[in-house]
Amino acid sequence: MDTREKNLANTQKQEASQAKVEKQTSSVIQDVDSMRKQLTNKNSDYVFRLEKALMDAGKSEAEATKIANDLLDEIITAQKQGIPASNLYKKSPILKAEEMLHPVIKPKKPKYWMRAVDSGLLYFVVFTAMISIMALTAGAKNQYNSQYGLLTLVAIAAILGTLMTYYTDVLVAGGKAKFGKIALLTIAMVAVLFVVITIFSSKAFQIINPVLPAWANLVLAALVYGARYLFRKKYNITTSVLNPKVDKE
Repeated sequence: MDTREKNLANTQKQEASQAKVEKQTSSVIQDVDSMRKQLTNKNSDYVFRLEKALMDAGKSEAEATKIANDLLDEIITAQKQGIPASNLYKKSPILKAEEMLHPVIKPKKPKYWMRAVDSGLLYFVVFTAMISIMALTAGAKNQYNSQYGLLTLVAIAAILGTLMTYYTDVLVAGGKAKFGKIALLTIAMVAVLFVVITIFSSKAFQIINPVLPAWANLVLAALVYGARYLFRKKYNITTSVLNPKVDKE
C-alpha cells in the first residue's frame, strides 16, 4: 500500500469516527429533548430556575444545561411516582445549585482496626493514670502491685480496645442487637480480662511484666496520649469509643 492509499484509508477512518460521534451526540440531544418534554410544568420551572442559579453562580449556559440534564432521569423517575423535583431534593433550585457546585464530601469512616487501636491507646492512658494515682495515694508500701504490671496494662488495653469497639458498633447500629448477644459479649469480656490479669499476675510473668513506679506510669501515660493524638490525626479519626456518634471530641 503506497502513501496515497494509506492517507486515503486514514481519512476514511477519521470521517467514519466523526460520523459516529455526531450520530451519538445527535441521539443524546434527542433523548434530552424528549426527557424535557416529559417534564410537568412544575418540574420544568424547577429545571429552568436551577439553570439560572447555576449561571448566576458563574457557569456558562452550556455548562448549566449539561448539569441540569444530568438530573433529568431521576427527576422524571420521581415524577412518575408523583414526587416533584422540589420534594425530591427538598431544596429550592438555588440551594440545589449551591449543593451541586460545592458538594460536601463526608469523611470516610475509619476502619475497624484503626478505631480499635485508638480505643486501646485511650484505655491504656486511662488505666495507667488511674493506677498511678492510686499508687501515689496508697503510700510507699503499697505502690507496687504485680497485678498492674506493664504487660498487664498493655493486655487490658488491647482487649478492651478490640472488644469495646465491636461492642460500641453493635450498640450504635440502631439497637438491632439482641439483649442476649450484648450480655454474652459482656460476660466474655469480663472473663477474658479476669483470666489475663490472673495469668500475668503470677510469678512466672514477673520478669516480663515489670511494675513501674507511679511517676514512670504517669510519664508513660502522657507519651501514649501524645501517640494517640498523632494516630488520630493521621487516620482522621474524629469519634471515640466513649463518644461514638458526635463528630468531634
